[in-house]
Amino acid sequence: MPHTASSRGRPRLESTDQRILEAARDVLRLKGPAAMNIDSVAARSGVARTTIYRRYRSRDELMDAILEHLIDPAPPAPDLPVGEKLRWVLDRISDILENQLGPGATAAIIANSDPQFTTAVRLRLAAYLSALTDLMNLDIKAGRLLANIDPDTVLGTLVGAYLAELLRFGSPREGWMDRAVALLTPAVIQH
Repeated sequence: MPHTASSRGRPRLESTDQRILEAARDVLRLKGPAAMNIDSVAARSGVARTTIYRRYRSRDELMDAILEHLIDPAPPAPDLPVGEKLRWVLDRISDILENQLGPGATAAIIANSDPQFTTAVRLRLAAYLSALTDLMNLDIKAGRLLANIDPDTVLGTLVGAYLAELLRFGSPREGWMDRAVALLTPAVIQH
């Protein structure tokens, strides 16, 4: 069995670490940050509270471990056509809102019901979004996007459109992303 060394006691099983983190992510996704605590993670994972506390001294430490891998910082390839970049951004928005954060955490962010959690997510998103705005600024300089385009507004439009689709229909309708990209691409590209 794979394990990692610990400073005392029995060796840590990697599978136990994975069960803890997956259970914590599930609670966060489904019920939001208010429901994510050591007791709820222990109940969902089947791992004893004491075992969890050996790895994470507090709920905040466990939350940091979950959020550490929340967002893939790798931006799209700079040479992708603008329409494909917009589609790439929508795919990432979908992954973050539906798979990484889930409805519980997304609702908590929108309502700001846990300001510490909201701030932590926003800080992680800031670097990621900065890389995307940098790419859009390069596209503006290269003449692929209109000179008066504000990258933050374009990203906000994509996030807002995706959230509206979720609110109206529960999930994006078949072909919605393609239609959204087809609508937005002519509005931002240099003709």
